[in-house]
Amino acid sequence: MASNTSGRETTKKVVDAEVVGRACGGDGDAFAIIVETYRGRLFGLALGIVRNRAAAEDVVQEAFIKAYKNLKRFRGDSSIYTWLYRIAVNTAHNHLRRERRGGKVDLEEVAPVIAANDPNPAARAANSELGEAIDGAIQRLPRRQREVFLLHYFERMTHREIADVLGITEGAVKANFFHAIQKLKGALKAYVT
Repeated sequence: MASNTSGRETTKKVVDAEVVGRACGGDGDAFAIIVETYRGRLFGLALGIVRNRAAAEDVVQEAFIKAYKNLKRFRGDSSIYTWLYRIAVNTAHNHLRRERRGGKVDLEEVAPVIAANDPNPAARAANSELGEAIDGAIQRLPRRQREVFLLHYFERMTHREIADVLGITEGAVKANFFHAIQKLKGALKAYVT
């Protein structure tokens, strides 16, 4: 499976480089391809951070506007995927700072996104009580740990990619992921045999 993922990533980077090059040259159709390719994934990330469907849609739209305005400054030091995620994470944080929203997560809104990204949604749906417990435990994680966990588990990003997206060190990513896993294990110990 690792070799398949590696091959898929290589193909993405080649396609991304061509599309990004055209988009940087002002090709609107190329930018539309970028939007179509990453909109759903950015939405899942934004929803995991802001915990509100309408706010997540706003965050994604704002992130793509920022990306479009700054596309000519994209240096290619990272993949377009990583660059967009960094913009989306920063935009989501800015949104939270502006809104200072509290409240609980609407599991009906979050569950389809989690199920869509889960490699085995049928197994996950088999136990809705466990699914709700998992969703609740993820949402109770501190913000940075939740972001690291979501990016690693659902987006399958490497520690290096997460570090680039969040603007932190790889060591900080590893520490946050470790603590997130420990907290999730503690929160879900009633479900673990």
